[in-house]
Amino acid sequence: MTVTIDQTRCIGCGMCAYAAPGVFRIVQRASVVLRQPEAGETGRVFDAANGCPVNAIRVRRD
Repeated sequence: MTVTIDQTRCIGCGMCAYAAPGVFRIVQRASVVLRQPEAGETGRVFDAANGCPVNAIRVRRD
């Protein structure tokens, strides 16, 4: 699984960092991917992507 964030769309609402704090963090009003998720975090990452109000999070299954 590969997670990316479209910085041009991100509004920094923080929902993703709340859903998966080990994967996402808000830095200077936008979310960044700290590291790619591990097997046990996939559910939270999908929740973050589905809950993003501007669809800035992309999840690709490798």
